Amino acid sequence: MAISRDLFAARNRAFDTVLELDYPGGELPLAGASISLQVRLYAGAAGAPIFEQTDITFSDAAIEDEAGWRRLTVEPSIPRADLEADTVPTGLNKPEIGEADRFEYEITLTYADAAQDTLWAGGFYLEPGVDLT
Repeated sequence: MAISRDLFAARNRAFDTVLELDYPGGELPLAGASISLQVRLYAGAAGAPIFEQTDITFSDAAIEDEAGWRRLTVEPSIPRADLEADTVPTGLNKPEIGEADRFEYEITLTYADAAQDTLWAGGFYLEPGVDLT
């Protein structure tokens, strides 16, 4: 089951965040697995994503103080150049001047056998940013 969570980024900064998913039970079969992020104009938009990151850094470990629980930590990272207006179009969802462009994202876990689970999905808000240095 996917976690619904909005993410916020700015065109004038690299996007780096840490997402944590706590789950009960045994270790997930992550050998040979990969995690990816896709951002689209809207959920289900056809064609290539507006931008994507494949092979996101992730780790999975037991939670020390919670017997029987594990934590999957996922660290998407998008360079500033990939978020700038000449790379990611602005105004497609018709925001007011100075407001964020709103897109939709999905973070997907793909197991070695090609089965997939959506981990997170929601709005991806891309602020114009103020400091352009």
